[in-house]
Amino acid sequence: MSPMGWEALTAVSVALLALMSVVLAIALALWRRDLARVLDRLEAFAQVLERDGPPLLTAARSVADDATRMVGSVREEVAQIVATSRDLRTRVSGAAGALDERVRDLEAVLDVLQEEVEETALDVAAALRATRRGASLLRGLKRAFLRGRR
Repeated sequence: MSPMGWEALTAVSVALLALMSVVLAIALALWRRDLARVLDRLEAFAQVLERDGPPLLTAARSVADDATRMVGSVREEVAQIVATSRDLRTRVSGAAGALDERVRDLEAVLDVLQEEVEETALDVAAALRATRRGASLLRGLKRAFLRGRR
C-alpha cells in the first residue's frame, strides 16, 4: 500500500473512532440523565416510605392484632359450643337410658296387671258359674219342696 493509502485509512479510522466516542458520550449522557431520574424517583419513594411507612406498619400491626384476638375469640366460642354439645349428648344419652329402663318397668307392671285381670276375670266367671249352679240347684230344691207341700 502506498503511504497515501495508509494516511486515508488512518484518517477514516480516527474519524470513525471520534464518531463512536461522540455517540458513546451522548449515550452516557442520556443514561446518566435517566439514572438521575430513577434516583430522584427512588428518593421520592424513600421519602414517602419514611413519611407513610410507620403509620402503615402500625395500622397493619393493629389489624393483625385484632385478627389474632378475633381468631382467639372464635376458637373459644367453638370450644364452648363443642363442650355444650358433648354435655347435651351425654345428658340425652343418659335420659334415653333412663327412659328405656322405665318403659321396661312399665311393661313389666302392665304384664303383671294383665295377668291379674285375666285371673280375676276367670275367678269372677267361675264364681258366676258356681252361683248359677247354686241358684239353679236352689230353684230345683224350692220347686221340689213346694210341690211336696201341695
